[in-house]
Amino acid sequence: MKKFVIFVVIVIAIFYWAANFVKTGKLQKFIDTHSDKTWAPKVQYQLGEIYRTASKYDKAELCYNRLLEKYTSSQITVDAMYNLGVIYEDTKRFPQAKETYKKIMDEHPDYENIKKVETRLGFILNY
Repeated sequence: MKKFVIFVVIVIAIFYWAANFVKTGKLQKFIDTHSDKTWAPKVQYQLGEIYRTASKYDKAELCYNRLLEKYTSSQITVDAMYNLGVIYEDTKRFPQAKETYKKIMDEHPDYENIKKVETRLGFILNY
């Protein structure tokens, strides 16, 4: 039982540290410092996912835009574009969402989620 309690305390401490690392912007600084590493675009994308999941759309948007600016050849840039379109929809910026979805369709017709893009675009065409 004592080992279990110690384990739980350690896990809670790790989660607290990780949350603080994200909240204080230290994770973004770390990514920026190591932007030449192969893992950097993936971590930048995941940071955007954390913010998007928490409905912190402004911060998620910054993360995805940063990814699109810095890592143009990364495989996850299209996913970031798609998520930006979703954020634009969720924040009622339909013209930007349309533009983003059309750009994906024009520039990445073989995107694995192209059907989702087409469907989302179809829903917002009248806005």
